[in-house]
Amino acid sequence: MDIFGKAFRDFLDGDTHAAIKVHLDIAESDELPVSYFFRTFDDMPAWEQLALNHCRGRVLDAGAGAGAHTLALQQKGFEVTAIDLSPGAVEVMKELGVKNALCQDFFHFRESGFDTLLLLMNGAGMAGKLEGLRKLLSHAKKMLNPKGQILIESTDLIYLFQEEDGSYLIPMRENYYGEVSYQLEYKGRKGRPFPWLFVDVDNLAVAAEKEGFGMELLFVGETNNYLARLNRN
Repeated sequence: MDIFGKAFRDFLDGDTHAAIKVHLDIAESDELPVSYFFRTFDDMPAWEQLALNHCRGRVLDAGAGAGAHTLALQQKGFEVTAIDLSPGAVEVMKELGVKNALCQDFFHFRESGFDTLLLLMNGAGMAGKLEGLRKLLSHAKKMLNPKGQILIESTDLIYLFQEEDGSYLIPMRENYYGEVSYQLEYKGRKGRPFPWLFVDVDNLAVAAEKEGFGMELLFVGETNNYLARLNRN
């Protein structure tokens, strides 16, 4: 089921209260209002506005959803390519005015010549697992021009394991604590579970250095979310 495509279509058809339920294997389920994917620049959180203000040159918006970031950048005069796995989302983006929207898997996308790669809304998660982070950055590097940049957002989930005394108690498990299983549900229908990565700053910095990127933190939020810029060396 194309959950995002169906939800976006329902929203455009007038179901403004539509919500996608997000199931995680390490936390309680949560609901994500579909309206959030249709926010304007003024409605975006501070770190997203900051990311868009740091864009330069030709931009690739990976995992573009309903195209909110792309549309905001187009209004600023940027040339943007938006890619997403959801065929329905791509149709919606085109209807909303995204000039170049493609239904593409990031890891199969072969176009190059970009100056900025956007990986927002916990976009580092596309790596799936910690060991996949270098693969993600290596592929991204092939798309970027010399001196190109990646603007990447993630969250350190360590806060989920904090005790009352301030210490951390991470359950014994084989995997890195930021590797989670995601499952989306919309109007009673569930998609297939898929792996998603929430990576801490230190592990991102290590992977970035190994793949030839310098890293700087642009924003750190109260809930351990952060925005980083990776500059191609």
